[in-house]
Amino acid sequence: MIDQTSLSDYFAAHMGTGVRVTRFKRTFPGISRETFLVWTDEGGKEGGYVFRTDALGGPICPVPLEYEYRIIKGLYATAVPVAEPLWFDAAPALTEGRPVMVRRMVDGSNDLPGLYDEGSEAAARRQRVALDHAEKLATLHSLDLEATGFTAFVDMPASAADCARFDFDRWMGIFREVRTDPFPLVTEAAYWLKEHLPTTAPRISLCKGNNGMGEEIWKDDKIVALSDWELAFAGDPAQDWALSQGMLTLGDAETTLRHYEDVAGFRIDRSSLDFYRVWEVWKAVPTLNNGLRPFLSGENPRVPRLNLGFGRVKLFEQLLAMMIGKPIDEAAHIVAEWRKSPYRPENAAN
Repeated sequence: MIDQTSLSDYFAAHMGTGVRVTRFKRTFPGISRETFLVWTDEGGKEGGYVFRTDALGGPICPVPLEYEYRIIKGLYATAVPVAEPLWFDAAPALTEGRPVMVRRMVDGSNDLPGLYDEGSEAAARRQRVALDHAEKLATLHSLDLEATGFTAFVDMPASAADCARFDFDRWMGIFREVRTDPFPLVTEAAYWLKEHLPTTAPRISLCKGNNGMGEEIWKDDKIVALSDWELAFAGDPAQDWALSQGMLTLGDAETTLRHYEDVAGFRIDRSSLDFYRVWEVWKAVPTLNNGLRPFLSGENPRVPRLNLGFGRVKLFEQLLAMMIGKPIDEAAHIVAEWRKSPYRPENAAN
């Protein structure tokens, strides 16, 4: 259990004896890892930091915390907005050996109050928010991965045409390693998806993974920091749009995508986007099921681990069962219907 005194000692050891933690709180619902907001007194000046560590038994997402830290550190020197990374600690005594990452707190929020209000003004606001997100993704996806150093530690497809197959092979390996059950239906879905892998991509981009509403830090309706990089990978930029947390339903999807394409300088293949919408459903199974393992072993008895690693996985299995054997565009429509937008589309015209 982390307390204020031990946390204050920890920050002072890293930042100097004049630094004292005045308050801290854990953020929720985050259960993949434990994240704390920390405020300090630094000689009469207040500082704000984000302290992130693995949960008991390890994270839900099967990716080391150090990888996320290295992604943020690499991005901080680019035009992509991220919080300033300060340090990574592999096994501090404070957390009984669980790794720690500390970054500077960014002034903003992951919530946009009133975004789903009714009326034309709210609809126009949603479109502006979607366009800002598109610009930030375009900046990310346009990075030169070799020049920025990401090729040194991010697994890279052999070519743009190999992006989908590379990601498929990578996640099949993860699935075999972390699954708690045989999951025959998920295996069948994998081989069905393998038959439909896209064979083209506009380029190999650094992709964020899970992105969009609830994932980024916003201020004045603009993204001031892209946050949570544990699912970052090198691949087809269409994949980021497939799991963009409702960004394509905030406004007109084609308007948003065309704006992105104008900024990025390349086109997103709509058929690839359909495939990745279905593929992201499949990837959710090994991601969430991995978090069930510490629950079953007794290392982490928190009920949300059971809910996500078993209950939520069963929902994704049912969704996959509804799609197997269908044309990919029909399967993608099923996903779109399942991921309903939080506002009624007809309100956009009012």
